[in-house]
Amino acid sequence: MFSLERKEERNPLLEGPELISPEELEKELKEKLEKGEIGFSFPLETRRYWLGYKEGKPFFVIEYFDSLPEELEEKGKEKFTKEIRKFGEVEKVVYVLKYGEAPKLEERFQESLSEKYRIAPARNFEREKIRPLPKEVEISQLAEFLKDKRVLFYTGAGISMASGVPSFNQLQEKLGIEMSQKIDGFLKKAITNPEELIEIWEDFIKATFENPPTSAHCSLAKLAQKLNAQIFTENIDYLQERAGVKAVHISGSWLRENIKPEWLKEIDGVITIGLSYDDRGFLGWYKENNPDGKIIAIDLETPSYLGNEDFILKGDCQEILPKLEEKFA
Repeated sequence: MFSLERKEERNPLLEGPELISPEELEKELKEKLEKGEIGFSFPLETRRYWLGYKEGKPFFVIEYFDSLPEELEEKGKEKFTKEIRKFGEVEKVVYVLKYGEAPKLEERFQESLSEKYRIAPARNFEREKIRPLPKEVEISQLAEFLKDKRVLFYTGAGISMASGVPSFNQLQEKLGIEMSQKIDGFLKKAITNPEELIEIWEDFIKATFENPPTSAHCSLAKLAQKLNAQIFTENIDYLQERAGVKAVHISGSWLRENIKPEWLKEIDGVITIGLSYDDRGFLGWYKENNPDGKIIAIDLETPSYLGNEDFILKGDCQEILPKLEEKFA
């Protein structure tokens, strides 16, 4: 979609989203599963969990670096195989527990273990112990802003939950992943009942690929086309595509390779929808390159990335977006 070979004066962020047919979407999703492009990595210095697909079949991998936790029973330790791997110039002992056929840890999954995960430091005033007071706005005020401004929509898990797609935190909870614990529910289930973890993982992927779009997705698809605005998302699901338009599923490396910082200066505002955190650092990067740009959040609560100069439209996006879209009928 975004090619750096485009002419310098052409900013693709000012163009509307690409349309996609149901047939094209089904083909694309099938290819993603077969190529193993769907996966999550949960990393720490001492261990890593990895869930994904290879040739359309689910798998998970648990890796402990240097040693297994002393608290783990001998029967559990026996489930692991011992490997010697080279990390740069350093050799490490890695204890591995696998279920299913897993590919090698490729570059795209290494991203979550490095600074490449984020394009910039995440914008988070709670972490800095600052309490900004963004201005509250109504639907009519946001509609007026959108009529003569160039914007970018940015969605998070909150837009998809009404369709039954779990949030990332909910998925972690169901899987029993608690990285602060030496032995969490995920590790226990991996040893005693790995099929349960695979079932939870498959249910999640099925929901992200097959669940219908919400009213918010449908209204956003129409708004984005009318306003010639792109839709960025951190979501793994394809509900926006099921509403007929492509969302750009961003990552730190994708932003680095495809978005020129000067393009952000032409965006007057980023409209976030159901986005709780600036996980990929995109909002921090936007403000860094366009200090005068506004962030307007549509959410039930005030997100941590809003500053005093930003805005919040409080409420359910499933109710707000259809009403907002009506303003542009």
